[in-house]
Amino acid sequence: MLNQPRSCAEPFDALDSLTSAALEKWWIRRLRKVFTLASERLPYYRGCFRAAGFDPARFRTLEDLRAVPISNKSDLLAIQRNTGSHNLGIEFEADAPQATVTLSLSSGTSGTTFITHTRTWTKMQGRSSCRAHWWAGLRPGSPLLMSAPAWHSYAAIQPFIAMHFGMPCVVVSGTYLPRFADRVVDAIVRFRPRFVTMFLPMVFSILATARQQGIDGDRLFASVQTLVVTGAPITPGMRQHLSRLSGVARVAEIAGSSENLLAVDCERADGLHVVPDTCHVEVIDRATGRAAAEMERGSIVHTSVIPAGSVYLRYDGGDAGVINHEPCACGLPSPRIKLLGRWEDSFTIGPHVLLPYDVQLAIEQEVPELSGAACVITREGLARGTLRVLLAAHEGAAASLLDGARAALSRRFGVPVEVVGVLDLPLRFKGVPPILSEQEAASQL
Repeated sequence: MLNQPRSCAEPFDALDSLTSAALEKWWIRRLRKVFTLASERLPYYRGCFRAAGFDPARFRTLEDLRAVPISNKSDLLAIQRNTGSHNLGIEFEADAPQATVTLSLSSGTSGTTFITHTRTWTKMQGRSSCRAHWWAGLRPGSPLLMSAPAWHSYAAIQPFIAMHFGMPCVVVSGTYLPRFADRVVDAIVRFRPRFVTMFLPMVFSILATARQQGIDGDRLFASVQTLVVTGAPITPGMRQHLSRLSGVARVAEIAGSSENLLAVDCERADGLHVVPDTCHVEVIDRATGRAAAEMERGSIVHTSVIPAGSVYLRYDGGDAGVINHEPCACGLPSPRIKLLGRWEDSFTIGPHVLLPYDVQLAIEQEVPELSGAACVITREGLARGTLRVLLAAHEGAAASLLDGARAALSRRFGVPVEVVGVLDLPLRFKGVPPILSEQEAASQL
C-alpha cells in the first residue's frame, strides 16, 4: 500500500509528489545527516548519543529511531538552570560568518527556554512553512492576514511567507488578546484578505466584536476563502460551527511549536499532514516507550530535519495525539496526526484519563445541537469526583439541551456530571483555560 503511486492535485514542489515509500527514504537520508551533524557539533546530543550507544553512521531505517534517546522540556530547563546560560548545546549558531543569530522566547506552560534562529534556519523553515500554508489553501492574490505571536518562532518566518508568495501581509498587533479584536475586524474590512490565520479562541472574539458593530460573520469574512485556526485542537463540530458562523467554506487547522513541529490540514480535513521538510513525527506509547499502534493515543515525539538554529531531536513536547499512516485521498505522502491537547491538562475521573478535548467531542457527538459550544472543566468538580462543566451554550439553547448533555456524559463516562450554562467564559492569553477553578473563572468575567 505504501508503494502505491498517488498524485497530489496541486503539489507545492516535487516533494509533494513522492510516494510514501519514497518520502520515507528521503526522511532517512535527511535524518542521518542531521544526526551526524548533531553528533559532531552539538555537545548536548554528543553526550546523549554516547550514553545511549547510538551511532548515526548505523542509522539505516526509521526503526533505528528507537535507539535515539528522547528529550523533553524538563531536560533542557535543567541545563539552563545548572549552567545559567541560554545556550543548551543544541544550537547551530554560526552556520556562516555573516549569519544573524536571534534569540526568541519559546511559548510554553511549563517554563521558558530560548530558541536560536539563524538566517539559514529562517530560509529553510520559511520555505517549509510556505508549503504548510499552501496545503492549507494559501494562493497568491489579495493580502494575507496573520496573527502575530511574538512568543512563538512563527513570528520569525511570517515575512518570508509573504515575500515568497509576493503578496502583502497584514499583521495586527495584539492578535492573541480579545481586547484587540476590533483591530482585526478593522483589518479584515479594510484589506479584504482571502486567507486568514488566527488563534482559535480569538476567532470568537472577532465575530462577537463584529456583531457589536452591526457586521455579521458572512459579511465580515465575505472575501475569505480559507480561515486557518491554530493554538488549540479543533473538533469536527467546532470546525462546522466556525464555518456556519463565518460563512467560510474551508476552515483549516495548523498545529506547530517553536521547537519545529509542524502539521496542517489538507482539503480533506481528516488529520493534519506532517510537513516533511520541517520534522519527522512519531507517536509513542507513554507506558512502554514504544511506537503507539495506529490511531492509538500517545505522546507526540518529533525530530527536526532542519540542521540550523536550535535543533530538537526526538523531542517530547508534552502533546497528546494519534498518527495515521494510511494513504490520504488528497495524494500527499506524509502521515497525518491529530494533536488532542497537552498531557499536563489531562485529568483522572472514575476509570478514565481524559483531556478537555474528549469532553468537548463527547458533547457534540451526544448533543449535536451544542456543537461548537466552548466549555471549561472545573477543579472543584474534579476534587469531589464529578465532571462539572461550564458550557457557553449557543444563544437560545434550551435548558433541555443542557440536561441532555448531562445525562449523555454521565452515561458515556460513568461518573457524576453537572452541566452549567453560562453566558461567557474567561479568555486568557492563549484562549479559554480548559481546566480551572470556578472562583478564578468568575473573577475574570
